[in-house]
Order: sequence, then C-alpha cells, then structure tokens
Amino acid sequence: MNFKKSKNVNGSIRIIDVKTTVCVVLITALCLTFSLSAQTTPEPPTPPKTSNSKTISRTSQSVSVENDDNEIHNSSVSVSVSDDEYKFRARYHQSKNEGVKTILIEALGKDNLSVKGNTYLWSESKNGNDIFECKLTKGHLRMYLDTDLASKGYTEKINALGKDLKHFISGTDAKKESERAVAKAKRELERAERELERAKREAEQAARAAKRAAKN
Repeated sequence: MNFKKSKNVNGSIRIIDVKTTVCVVLITALCLTFSLSAQTTPEPPTPPKTSNSKTISRTSQSVSVENDDNEIHNSSVSVSVSDDEYKFRARYHQSKNEGVKTILIEALGKDNLSVKGNTYLWSESKNGNDIFECKLTKGHLRMYLDTDLASKGYTEKINALGKDLKHFISGTDAKKESERAVAKAKRELERAERELERAKREAEQAARAAKRAAKN
C-alpha cells in the first residue's frame, strides 16, 4: 500500500503548537488572577460617623483673700458650659454664705425654694423633667441647668446669675475684669503685629538673598 505524504504536515503542527501555547497562557493567567484575589486582604468597612460630639467651655478660678483679721480665705469657682447644659460649682469661706444666699433669693425668688436646716434648694421642672437645680450649703454652691429644655431667657438669666456669684465669691470687680480682658487682648494684638512685621522683614531678606544668588 502506498501512502502519500501530506504537504501540510508542518503547517498543521505549527497550528497545534500555537493553539496549545494560547491555552497554556490563558490557564496560567486565570491561575494567577485567582491566586492574587485569594491573597488580597479585604478592606474593613468604614464605620459610620456619629454626631454625638459636644462643644464644651470650662473656666476655673481660685483666689486667696485676706480679711481684716489677717486671715487667708481660699475660694474657687468653676463654670462648665456645653451644647446642652450649664454647670456652676463654687467653694468659699462660710463668711460669704449670707451674701451668696441674698444674691440667689433676689434672682430666683422663694417660690421654688425648699429649706432643710442649712441647705437651700431651688428646683425647676418642665413636663416632668428637671431643668434646673441650685443647692446651697455652708461654703458650697452648685447649680445645674438643662439648656435644651430651658427657654433662652431663663438660660440668659442663669448665666448672668453665675457671673454675679463668681465676682462676689472671688472678690473681683466685673468692670475691672472687663478692663483687664480688653488690655490683654490689646497686648496680644500688638504682639501679633510685631510678629507679622518680623516675618515680612525676614521674607524680604530671603528674597534679596535669592536674587544675589541668581546673579552669581
């Protein structure tokens, strides 16, 4: 039997080789893709942002006052104001207790006042919720106001009361304290202006030095 040689044997072999190479490349690429996907660490989900932050302002003052008998009396006043509450705390010599009580009665009256021994307690409520409490004992005073529930006028009233009590307890004068604050602000402004002038001079010197360097 005679067999005829095909003229397309080499061409067929080349086609098969090309197809085999393409398949190997595709399989390799798929394996690499799956491998990289498996090794990639998933990113954790970003936690949602909350809006529970509060703006809080705190001021504290401690003073030592010498009376006519050369006795040193220490007093401290602390005021904390946030977005929804006002807190006032004070500690002072018992000799100032009558003056503090007089200021409180003039501002708050006696309608919401209960007295037990040396403790004076003012309280206000709205729809069953406590919005204000002021407790006075010998040498100690504490006030709390829920500014979310209290009206704007009542909040301003308690703020003004706190300032009056602060000046009385610490022995400071409101007018003099305001003048000191203005003087301090003026000094800080003058210092800022001097710093600005100094920065301008340094910038001009640096610019002149850069020009000289460029010419050389």
